[in-house]
Amino acid sequence: MKAVVYSGHDEVEVREISDPKIERHTDAIIKVNLCAISGGDVHIKSTGLLEKGKIIGNEYCGVVVETGKQVSSFQAGDRVIGRPYFSCGRCYWCNHQQPQLCIGGSLLGFDKSDGVQAEFARIPYADNTLKKIPDDISDEDALLLCNVISAGYTGLVRANVGVGDAVAVFGAGPVGLSAVMCAHFFGPSLVMVVDIVDFRLDFARKLGAIAINAASIDTIAAIRGLTDGRGADICIDAAGVEDTFKSCLQSTRKGGRVDIPGLFSPPPLSDVASRGKDVFTLSMGLPDTNYTDNLVSMIKAGKLKPRSLITHRLSLEEAKYGYELVKNKLDNSIKVIFKC
Repeated sequence: MKAVVYSGHDEVEVREISDPKIERHTDAIIKVNLCAISGGDVHIKSTGLLEKGKIIGNEYCGVVVETGKQVSSFQAGDRVIGRPYFSCGRCYWCNHQQPQLCIGGSLLGFDKSDGVQAEFARIPYADNTLKKIPDDISDEDALLLCNVISAGYTGLVRANVGVGDAVAVFGAGPVGLSAVMCAHFFGPSLVMVVDIVDFRLDFARKLGAIAINAASIDTIAAIRGLTDGRGADICIDAAGVEDTFKSCLQSTRKGGRVDIPGLFSPPPLSDVASRGKDVFTLSMGLPDTNYTDNLVSMIKAGKLKPRSLITHRLSLEEAKYGYELVKNKLDNSIKVIFKC
């Protein structure tokens, strides 16, 4: 099969490799229909966190072709999406609805498993990792529920966004735009988006947000100016860099709330405490996917259109080009997907 593999520092290539096989009774093998490049994939690739030859990728949808003996929820022919990580379903964290923190789990395409940017993929703990796709949900909409839409939506849930709140989203990438796309479900009074990339800010405006270009405007002053000098009730840091996080904190009112869906390193907690913020963090930016059914219902009702984030549809053979698009924000790219 064809697969996108890590080939060295900040490099990937497409290779012909052996098809995956069932390794444990809890595994499933899927035919990958679509997969996507996530921000985590770009980070892992650019920081050299993978061993050479490992398949990369953790956003996917497809069809089950084979299951292990202990898989009870799926059978060959089922259309599925999956979490970007796998989890055992039995440990303390899994039993407390935090499968992203599973002691025996991991991000797909990271340290304990190959990824999914391939024609076929092995999915560990299939009963806990996969979810069936309703017939009236397209592959493209389903694919984006796997990670970015879930991350954006659950960031709003964790931050406890309520009716009348002023929300500021830092970073207009796929996760930040997903938060903007889902924000109206919670009834905020206004949604502001901060970024430095004009085409992404334009996209945020089309979603009804007030766009703030941090390259040309004093972000903190702008947000305070829109909130009677207080600052935003909720800020969401979807950029995951220290400077942005500091601006995020300073833009939040006293007693406000901050969510960090994509941060890879711990925030400066002394700064948080000094400003009286409530901060909700999720390690390694792994999304909570317990709200997939809610999101599916919104898609069916025509209230949510995840595939509108897709700007580039490529083949697996174009993987190197796809990664360049995402890493360097070329050709007005927001979400790049591969047809497998």
